[in-house]
Amino acid sequence: MTLGDFLQAQTANDQPWNCSTMAADYCVTLGHPDFAADWRHITDPGLCDSVPLSAGGLVVLWARGIGDALPVVEAIEAGDIAVVSAFGLEAGAIWTGERWAIRAGRGLHFLGTVGVRVVRAWRP
Repeated sequence: MTLGDFLQAQTANDQPWNCSTMAADYCVTLGHPDFAADWRHITDPGLCDSVPLSAGGLVVLWARGIGDALPVVEAIEAGDIAVVSAFGLEAGAIWTGERWAIRAGRGLHFLGTVGVRVVRAWRP
């Protein structure tokens, strides 16, 4: 499955989600372990904020789940996953090569690079 096919399928995905599930689902689609398995079921907005906080942050939570399964990257390429910071919030995202794909309240959203900071990225 290509990244485009995966993202197209996400537009119709009405399953419960949190800010990590889309990137984790993409990794699973590519044959990697589900790094969000331990917190995938947490979809209540209040709990979605508290779980990363209690872990020390979203990057810490992802790094713990990913372990050595994926390399951390500095130079982002299409298909890389990342924790990004935008509008004062952190979220999981997938780089399309031009924009960050993020799952949010009303479905799939795309953010450019202005005002978006990559906190840490991995290559699936």
